Amino acid sequence: MIALWMLYCLGIGLAFVIVGHALERGLHLAGRAMRWAWAIAIVGSYLVPVAAWVRPDAFATFAAPIPVVAESGPSLPASTTSTNLDQPPASAFSLADLDRPLGWGWMIASLALILFVGVGARRLIALRRRWRPANVDGRNVLISPTVGPAVVGVWAPSVVLPEWALEVSQDERAMMFAHEEEHMRAGDPALNTLGFWLLVLAPWNLALWWQWRRLRLAVEVDCDARVLAAGCSVVAYGDLLLRVAHQRRPGLVGVAAFGEPVSFLESRIRRMVASVPRWRWVGVAAALIVAGGAIVAACEAPRPLVPQAMAQEPAGSQMAGPQTAWLRDNVRQFFPTLADSNGPPLDAYLIHDAEHRVYQGTVTQRGRDELRASDLRRVFQAYDRGHDGWGVVDRSALRGIVRDNVRVIWLHHDRQAQDTMPSIEDRLDAVREQANRMQPAAADTVFVSLQSTLEQLRSKQRDDARDDAIRTLAHQSEPAAFAGARNAIAIIVDSENRLVAHASGTHEPGSGSCDEALARLLPAYRNTRFQISGCMITAKHGPVVVYWGQLANR
Repeated sequence: MIALWMLYCLGIGLAFVIVGHALERGLHLAGRAMRWAWAIAIVGSYLVPVAAWVRPDAFATFAAPIPVVAESGPSLPASTTSTNLDQPPASAFSLADLDRPLGWGWMIASLALILFVGVGARRLIALRRRWRPANVDGRNVLISPTVGPAVVGVWAPSVVLPEWALEVSQDERAMMFAHEEEHMRAGDPALNTLGFWLLVLAPWNLALWWQWRRLRLAVEVDCDARVLAAGCSVVAYGDLLLRVAHQRRPGLVGVAAFGEPVSFLESRIRRMVASVPRWRWVGVAAALIVAGGAIVAACEAPRPLVPQAMAQEPAGSQMAGPQTAWLRDNVRQFFPTLADSNGPPLDAYLIHDAEHRVYQGTVTQRGRDELRASDLRRVFQAYDRGHDGWGVVDRSALRGIVRDNVRVIWLHHDRQAQDTMPSIEDRLDAVREQANRMQPAAADTVFVSLQSTLEQLRSKQRDDARDDAIRTLAHQSEPAAFAGARNAIAIIVDSENRLVAHASGTHEPGSGSCDEALARLLPAYRNTRFQISGCMITAKHGPVVVYWGQLANR
């Protein structure tokens, strides 16, 4: 889910904020360039999540304790006779529902930043056409009314001076030139621009915004240190910074300006006048230890995994966990060929009862990484409302039994409890016996009412059995539709719910009733009169619509 991965990436980014601050402190005490501390932080904030995405087996997993599906009614829609079906049924809220708005918000934010860059670049090009080239103190520069002193451009940078800079002393201009030339020599415009474009990839990550801001400050502090190391006076240079800040106008995108945000000015001056303590190498060692610890913590942080979070432990089943011997034995028994070294990614499903007896297993092609309750329904339609919990087996517990790209999912279904439930007829007999103890008139009324209710329940059971049979036949007869190739299936069954004919095609919303869609997919039955017909959706995410008709006598 996008929300969980955003939180994971934000956490990794915050860990690398600690890395950046620790490395910045250590590099300052060691007298080295500090901008690389934040370059490492930005790259690390991307590298760890990308590695967790590309090589998930190398990272531990965290079962997010967030329910994904919360329903208060039948899991799947009941079929109806000759009704229009244009939209999937409404489902309860889950984190998966945030995927689309978060994805759109992510894209819009990135596009907004790109638009900001485009507008700034266009404005810069328009301004450069009005700037006049000149030779000042033996250097070729651009003269602007207000912009500068700054470096403009990334691949072919140039120095731009404001007109007021021509009126200052030659020594002050020399410090201006020294600062801007140090920016160009160190490639600072390209570094700042690269940091910004990495920010565009994940504009929602507040940790990246902080890292990029600190990178820009470190770039200026490093440049100040190089200028002062060349012999400039700290007092004169500090006065010039204050003067430039007073004259500064709003900057432009792509400009490595002499006067960065005013909030940087105090930090830059403090860093220039700060003295290096005697114990600086102890501080360097401590900073490296903190940075190394934060990097290790980021790499060891478990990536989010939803299936375990969704798994509800079976009530009263005494399940000790996925490493129990019974589960390993059953996996080995039901899936003996899944230990082969080669093969496609697969999902293996097991159904067990309260006594840990596995009585059904099946294998499907691997679906999405984040398993949802709807995925179980597509495999086990008969248990969509009758299971007591499910979960994903820890991969390390099955090492040597199944290969690494096989995921094993267990489903708890108490078959024995279901088999021992009293039948409708038993319930009716109990009600009849109880009613006979009442007054005759009242007993007749109660009995007739209950008999009508039980008949409705019996009819609903028959409908549920037919719907389950149709879903099963749809999966068995048209597997391509569930692989994404098509999204509509037509099924004809007889009065015993046995398959008579089937076909698949494309669902066309608004094209007409279920009978019309059934006739479109199976033209040979266009004029057939069905005992009952309808349509249903077999999945809530990536729905496949099943149009069906039941023959009266066959």
